[in-house]
Amino acid sequence: MAGSTWVLWWKDAQGTASLGLLQERLLRGLRANLKGRWSMDTKLFHSPHNFVEQQNIKLPSENIRRAESRGTASDQSMYLVVRGQGASRRQFYVMASNRMVVETEPEMESVVLRLKNLWTPRQAARIEGYSYEGDDWVIRTGNLMVGTSYKGLVIEINYLPCSNPEQTRGLMRELLLMILPPDAQVDANNGVDYRRAGLDPKRMTDCHTAYQYVHLFTQSSLL
Repeated sequence: MAGSTWVLWWKDAQGTASLGLLQERLLRGLRANLKGRWSMDTKLFHSPHNFVEQQNIKLPSENIRRAESRGTASDQSMYLVVRGQGASRRQFYVMASNRMVVETEPEMESVVLRLKNLWTPRQAARIEGYSYEGDDWVIRTGNLMVGTSYKGLVIEINYLPCSNPEQTRGLMRELLLMILPPDAQVDANNGVDYRRAGLDPKRMTDCHTAYQYVHLFTQSSLL
């Protein structure tokens, strides 16, 4: 997936009704094409081992308190982001200790699940909805479930001609305003620092998108 991507959260969405509203505005208002169903999974793993301590890294006390206040985004956490199904399945691991993002083969998940003394599954989030395509953009919308709890709706906007997020955010914001109700409560997922994960802040890749999802879930205390 090329271009620049923005992941955000419609917090007070109303399930099927909100998903249908977006579909109507995309198909009729923006003349989009419905490409099919879309889903994405994110899983949180926790380890009893402190990887920061093992690497002899000393953190200031305020950094430790900040991590603890976020709940699950601790140094013992790892996130698995899975996009697509079957042959198109792609998966990314994001380590909380150093914010490293790695794309792996699908078989890696079964390896992690066997390492029960190292990584234990904690929580899982699933997004299910639809993918739409315009002339130079792709928009994915889906209901967000964390465990069995409904948590609103996720919107992913992918602007294809440019991979620099600084140059595309304004255009994507215009698209968003065309499809969302004016009173929608939206978490814009601001403050993503790609440099922390060793990612180029001016050239987005699929690793950047996976990192955005983890940032959204941790900063909003969803996972």
